[in-house]
Amino acid sequence: MKAKNYLILCAGVTVVTAITILFVPGVSDTIETELLTFLSTNAR
Repeated sequence: MKAKNYLILCAGVTVVTAITILFVPGVSDTIETELLTFLSTNAR
């Protein structure tokens, strides 16, 4: 995968995630829980 395509993919995922968090109730709590679990598991 070329760098340009990778950046476009990352930007697209970021935009979709932000819109989902803003407009779908309950999803923000799920994402926050998953992120906190990931960070607490991998923190050193």
